[in-house]
Amino acid sequence: MPHSKAPSNQRQEFMRVESNQDLVLRLFRTYYRSHQTSGKLFDDFPDFFLVKPIVLKDPDLIERASDRLILEDCVRRAQERQGFVGVSKWRNPKLNYYWLELSVFPFMLGDEVTQNNEGEFYYVLNQFIEYTREHPKQYGDMAGGVEADNDLALMLEGIGKHAVKMQALLPHYPIEKLVTLNQNWPLAEVNKLLQTLKGSDLDWCELFFEHIIYVMGNKRET
Repeated sequence: MPHSKAPSNQRQEFMRVESNQDLVLRLFRTYYRSHQTSGKLFDDFPDFFLVKPIVLKDPDLIERASDRLILEDCVRRAQERQGFVGVSKWRNPKLNYYWLELSVFPFMLGDEVTQNNEGEFYYVLNQFIEYTREHPKQYGDMAGGVEADNDLALMLEGIGKHAVKMQALLPHYPIEKLVTLNQNWPLAEVNKLLQTLKGSDLDWCELFFEHIIYVMGNKRET
């Protein structure tokens, strides 16, 4: 997800899911109905925030059918998991306009991984790595031999840097609002992780998928 600098008072208000309804409706009407994509309103809200899906069920919020389908799909999926719609703000610096992208939270393994939830995904991936460090007998240690393997060290460092992106949100949102994670890592959850890695084009995903298969394969042989 994108992240802004330290939130101003206005940005802080957008972050509060219990009370940001009026601000969110104003933003969405400006963006989707007035088709305004620049100005102080856009400068003053954060690069990412959560909103309750019920807030976005206003039938007059969006006029374009394509935008309405995207919004309705996000609202439906967020309600199904009793979660939230994530709103990400992106900017074209050359043309000086913003655009919004929507995603569903908390992130769950099996979700499509995009630039809007990659921080949460890498956080989950990093949690798996740490789990195997502490419980190597179950799946093998995914960080085993890192001292002698520069490529593995580089990959783990890259995953860790991506995972840290989510830390900026923790002062505003509890972890349960951002990710759903089984800390015991049963095999079914590991299989979901493998499928998510296999289907993602993000950095390190294909390589780490192969690394997990290799480590788990060696573990079975021993």
